[in-house]
Amino acid sequence: MKQVRLDSRRQLLGRLVLLLGLAVPVAAWAAPEPAAVAAAPVSAPLFFLLVFAVCTVIGVFAALAGGGGGVIFTPLFMGFTAIDSYVLRATGLLMAMVGALVAGRPYLRRGLVNMRLMLFGAVPYTLFAIGGAVLAGYIEAVMGPAGEAFIRGALGVLVLGVGLLFTVFGRRTRYSEPGSVDRFTARLGLGASYHEPSLGRVVNVQPVRAAVALPLFCLIGLVSGLFGLGAGWAIVPVFNLVMLAPLRVAATTSTVMISIGCTAAVWPYLDGGGIVPLFAVPCMLGLALGGLIGSRLMLRVHAGFIRWIVVAVMLAAGVRLLVKAVRM
Repeated sequence: MKQVRLDSRRQLLGRLVLLLGLAVPVAAWAAPEPAAVAAAPVSAPLFFLLVFAVCTVIGVFAALAGGGGGVIFTPLFMGFTAIDSYVLRATGLLMAMVGALVAGRPYLRRGLVNMRLMLFGAVPYTLFAIGGAVLAGYIEAVMGPAGEAFIRGALGVLVLGVGLLFTVFGRRTRYSEPGSVDRFTARLGLGASYHEPSLGRVVNVQPVRAAVALPLFCLIGLVSGLFGLGAGWAIVPVFNLVMLAPLRVAATTSTVMISIGCTAAVWPYLDGGGIVPLFAVPCMLGLALGGLIGSRLMLRVHAGFIRWIVVAVMLAAGVRLLVKAVRM
């Protein structure tokens, strides 16, 4: 058994090295010199259609890979376009908000959301997401080019880490049976039950390690608000791997939690002029259409292959962001 795990880890490491080796030359080839960056005049309808088409593709791949569109959209556009990063981060947060609001309604109607668990995570996540959004406005207004370089470099490192997270934690725990509940979690009363359709019975959910998850939600909120990313890539593993909630509960609860946090965090960006309708509207429409297409293709396409494509794109975007940060 140990030898099988060792071989699996070696194979995983080899794939990561190969993807990173492909991402570096792609990012370097696509990175023009700062003096060479000149935006060609594009008509508004053409710009609308181009953004809509790109975001539709992002939505398809995000749905097939099991991640949010914001975590692909923000680093990809920030790394490979000349659009202002503050606008991109605001739009990415808006897209995460809209996607979570749309997806959360049926989960609430079917009773798949653990409301106690959601409120426990939503309070610190929302407060720190607002703080992150305010910090983003401060960096934009005060730090100037140095702040822009910091944002791109930090996001590049973060995206590389998220790509690794997608790879290592691609297989999550569907159901869990915690042996004992710590005192802090037991006092919070986070346990609940829901009907699991695949099992045809009621499953009791008893989360654990709430004291460990609490600071993680604070950090996730700060990162989400500062960089304009959806947080499903981080919240679901915390619910599932740290607190041992079933995967279905982790995913549905995370969606509703993101809708609350992003709705609050988008206001500082809106007040700071980060929401541009000509850009935000086609982004949201494309992501919504792509999500619908991706959900229909889910049963026909091998999700593992799509996940590796998304990881490769994120690695390329991460390297590209680091290159741009160094050249600024």
